[in-house]
Amino acid sequence: MSERTPTSGEPVRVLVKAMSVLDLLADATEPVGLGEIATRLDLNKSTCYRILSTLAADDFVERPAPGIYQLGVGAFRIGSAMARRMGVRERALPAMQELYRATGETVFLLIPRGNEAVCIERLDGRYASTHTLRVGGALPLHLGAGPRLLLAALPDDQVQTYLSRLMVPMSTATSPAALRDQIARIRSHGYAMSEDDVETGVRAVSAAVRDHDDHIVAALSVSGLTAHLPDDELDGLLERLRSASSAASMALGYRPDPSAPST
Repeated sequence: MSERTPTSGEPVRVLVKAMSVLDLLADATEPVGLGEIATRLDLNKSTCYRILSTLAADDFVERPAPGIYQLGVGAFRIGSAMARRMGVRERALPAMQELYRATGETVFLLIPRGNEAVCIERLDGRYASTHTLRVGGALPLHLGAGPRLLLAALPDDQVQTYLSRLMVPMSTATSPAALRDQIARIRSHGYAMSEDDVETGVRAVSAAVRDHDDHIVAALSVSGLTAHLPDDELDGLLERLRSASSAASMALGYRPDPSAPST
């Protein structure tokens, strides 16, 4: 069969409507009726039925009962293929590069692995030689801004288990009591900060990278000499960091809830 070139915008409009149907079903927590789909998308009921029937023919949509629809295995197959290709490093790298250009400081990307935070990317800024953490290296979850942000993202029972197994702290700042206070602040403020606990004279600030399921999958950090990241410039640094972490999250499929309060 030869490929036809559309002579009008109608095929494109139908495709947009079909994608809207799939988006609606993807957000639904249970099967949705034909009438509700048509109403919510402002579609003619017969048009909506034809779209659903076409999608069902290729298993993108399933009918668990007459007139009721949900996502099908075809959509799962496409989503799974996309998820396999959505490597955290590759997706976050453009945002990291923009953050590096804006700050001139060293930028890290860390992911959790057991009781550690592993560095999967690093862009060297000014005085990068002061930073000992290299790509492939790891820090315990209680040490440093990025690791502590990942620790704070864990459920309470896992945090408690980690803290209960913590060996003799390196300083009062990394004692279990101090870490509990820090975790509460991280969860409240939406970012983590460290100073002198990984390298003396070095300050770091970190924010979360989220995936399409709103899970924190990585920590994006900016680190530099404390003298280059003074208190009176932290607000501007945090604004750039949050912008970069938001861009990295969006690249991983995260979409913020518009009704949720901003941090």
